[in-house]
Amino acid sequence: MQEPSLDHWTFIFLFAGAHGLFLAIVLFFQKKGRAQANQVLAAIMFLFGLTIFYYVAFWTGYIEVLSRVFRVILILPLTFGPLFLLYFKLLQREKISRRDAWHLLPFFLFFISNVPQYVGWEPTWSGTVYGPAVYYVRVILLNSHTLAYAAYFFVYLKKQQSHASLMPFQFRWMRMAAVCYAGFAVSLAMYYVLYVTIDFNITHDYAVSFFMSVFVYLAGYLGYRQPEALMGEVTSKKSPAPKYAKSGLTQTEATFHLKNITRFMEKERPYLDSELKMEALAQQLNLSKHTFSQIINDNLRQNFADFINRYRVEEAQRLLARLENQNEKILTIAYDAGFRNKASFYNAFNKHAGISPTRYRAQALASHKQERKTARFF
Repeated sequence: MQEPSLDHWTFIFLFAGAHGLFLAIVLFFQKKGRAQANQVLAAIMFLFGLTIFYYVAFWTGYIEVLSRVFRVILILPLTFGPLFLLYFKLLQREKISRRDAWHLLPFFLFFISNVPQYVGWEPTWSGTVYGPAVYYVRVILLNSHTLAYAAYFFVYLKKQQSHASLMPFQFRWMRMAAVCYAGFAVSLAMYYVLYVTIDFNITHDYAVSFFMSVFVYLAGYLGYRQPEALMGEVTSKKSPAPKYAKSGLTQTEATFHLKNITRFMEKERPYLDSELKMEALAQQLNLSKHTFSQIINDNLRQNFADFINRYRVEEAQRLLARLENQNEKILTIAYDAGFRNKASFYNAFNKHAGISPTRYRAQALASHKQERKTARFF
């Protein structure tokens, strides 16, 4: 091993490792946002920082003064994929179950098999278990594991791109994180390939830490410019309405959700269900009842009944204006538009359209007749 020393590259990586550990501490104790997402991201930052420190110690020769126990860091890549997946799920409010813990099984199996090496115990069978042939098998398994997660993340994010509760800048952050992880996985695999096939150059090893460092620096930058992307929650600088004083919803997030709500209402037309309740509609939109209520109250200045009835009145207007429905009973059209009774229909129609359904139909039919009469002269 070379004489212990530091160069400009190792200084850069050393700073990245320290930066990762610092962010881990900040995120772990961060009270804003989703606590679980913060803690998982803190774990990723901590393990990245620890891994970078170990690599720097290897490059500079200081690894000679470290205990053999620190070799456990070499199998930490088996935890990165599962932790990234868990973090992505928490950002999207996905339900986490005990089955997710199985993702960490490969790490624990590797750890248990390496315990004799960590404690310096060399039994008679160690030459077989830790021989060259088994070493290559373990390397293949480790890299297959990291590369499989890298590929899966892009498939996973493609499916989640239209997730209703995911803000655009949060998705961009998840995609950047996936790219950094993929870069790390590929460079790690290339490191082992180059190590066993050609005369190894230390610059090849730097690529492994490069992508970890990029991720750490990106997280630090976003933590300063747009912390809500990392924490899975948007905090407002404006004073919210008293009714929603404890809400963490900002105008940016509300506007995003409102667009999703509008698209859903126009495409799926849930208002045609006369039994539609706020809880059911909010669930279809992957929103809580409280969040849905706040969005339409603050941005549309409407309660749920007015919000739904506006769509029903517009549907009734379309039906009343059709020539083929001119002999259809108005009450039948009210039911087809989603109203439950005559009184609620007439009240809502007068409120939103400004005239009665009967008069609206008469005006619409008169307009159709005038259009046909005019068409005769052209």
